[in-house]
Amino acid sequence: FIPPMQELSVSLLFLHVLLHVTAQLNVVGPGHLLTATVGQDVVLPCQLSPTLNAQTMTVRWIRHQVSETVHLYRDGEDLYLEQMREYRGRTKLSHDGLLRGKLDLIIASVRPSDDGLYVCTVQDDTGYGETEVELEVSAPLFQDVHPWKVALAVVLVTLLSLILGLSVYTVLLFKKK
Repeated sequence: FIPPMQELSVSLLFLHVLLHVTAQLNVVGPGHLLTATVGQDVVLPCQLSPTLNAQTMTVRWIRHQVSETVHLYRDGEDLYLEQMREYRGRTKLSHDGLLRGKLDLIIASVRPSDDGLYVCTVQDDTGYGETEVELEVSAPLFQDVHPWKVALAVVLVTLLSLILGLSVYTVLLFKKK
């Protein structure tokens, strides 16, 4: 037989431990595919909900298919040693945004290889949460246009316009007679 007060204390302690172990941080992504063009900078959005100060949390962005670190923020600083070589010098986490629970990742000068699924993870003493962000990278419209191709196109369009103009003029001239 356990006295009611001691039973209540044990129950509360058990509940506290249970909540501590199973706590989840709610992390929200954009909910839709993001698109970017090669060479652009892109922001991959990620947000804690409800808004919490994330400055003391560990924020890690990883590539889904390779499970390697794209960007790591821990103990108030960015840690670049664990970062994939392809992303070195191209990623940034807005430290001002962390105060408002914004875990957005900025990738500079997007490359075709940046295309794919990213996972934004956040962890602290109370729990863990993650969300996925999909990025589709496309080539610029006239990516491989050479100057000689442009010049040739201009000459051809000019010649065709001239021929069409002369044809119309000739037809109109003969109609008047």
